[in-house]
Amino acid sequence: MSRPRRLLTWTLILVLMAAFGVGVNRYLAIGSTTAFAPATKKPTQTNVRLALPGTVYFADGGGLFALTGTHITQLQAEGGGWTQPVLIPGGGGLLAVKVTANYYSDLYELNRSGRVEAQLSHDSGKVTATELGADDWLYYPAVGPGNTLYFSYDWPKGNVGDPAQCCYQVDFSIWETTLGADITRANVQHAAGITQQSWANYYTGGDVSPVPLVGGGLLYVDYEEAYGDTGQLSTPLAGAAESTVVSQIRLDPKPRYNVAGSDGTALTQPQDDCAQPALNPDETEIAMICTPVANGTPSSTESDLVVASFDAATGTLGPLDRIITGTMAASPTWSTDGTDLIYLAPEAGDGYFELWYVKDATTSLAPHAKQVTTDLDLDGSAAVWTS
Repeated sequence: MSRPRRLLTWTLILVLMAAFGVGVNRYLAIGSTTAFAPATKKPTQTNVRLALPGTVYFADGGGLFALTGTHITQLQAEGGGWTQPVLIPGGGGLLAVKVTANYYSDLYELNRSGRVEAQLSHDSGKVTATELGADDWLYYPAVGPGNTLYFSYDWPKGNVGDPAQCCYQVDFSIWETTLGADITRANVQHAAGITQQSWANYYTGGDVSPVPLVGGGLLYVDYEEAYGDTGQLSTPLAGAAESTVVSQIRLDPKPRYNVAGSDGTALTQPQDDCAQPALNPDETEIAMICTPVANGTPSSTESDLVVASFDAATGTLGPLDRIITGTMAASPTWSTDGTDLIYLAPEAGDGYFELWYVKDATTSLAPHAKQVTTDLDLDGSAAVWTS
């Protein structure tokens, strides 16, 4: 396979993995001869095994739902393309991404009952069924201090007039604006109230999962090719094969293309292959998902739930503590008091994401996960957990 074609292929794979919740639950099925029965129950019909304090908002099958106690309420119907709910600080409502399959995605503001209050981005343009990626893709919204909105966006994406470049280059960079601003390609291109915070490594999937810090600064995930020229990797990944891509959690990106140091400070190393960071409310602990790497290749059958101490003042990370292993964990979320975690993982013998709970995630000597939901197939986006 030629390098341009190989890079194009990896771009499509990684972007679809990143944009649609990584899809790690499907990796279990890939390596198995057992065909998993599809999830048959709607979230409102499922048996909830454990009542969690507060309310958990989550996405399933393109719909949005709220779990309070053992009762699940539908906020937006399945099949609507909804994913990646996040809380607007102060309890004012939610943000969520709505995907128009194969074409584009947009950001919306909703109230806590699921009613759409505003459309915040407008990515739809002239597309055809053969032009996957021709329009724009917005994912991973996050709201920081002062109602600053961060998101991952796939512009620039090559020369849209050149079939050799258009339109599969959909590497995400991170952008910043004010919550409520009109997000369009024109406004992004002309910096009309929207500023670039990172610059993606092309043909890798780019930069995702921004996590703003209260005192300023930004955590995020940087995807990088680990083969040959190591690009912006903080350290080479020994034994990495061609087409290997790994992720690092980094701090404070600088939006300069192909310049040393532009990817900010690495908090994790390539051999950790860490992504999906979640910061506890007092910013002293990070939960993340790290994939074991052997012989330069990330595992396709295991991803671990990991916690580490974090010092926001110095931008340093403590030792990685793999508290849940031997499964395909994804998308951790802290409780409002910063002691417990929820995350996604399949149940034994299944390939579909359910919601799981870990009590005292940072203090327990032997954290034990309890299954919360059953018979579901949750998408890979992190849930929102509020009091």
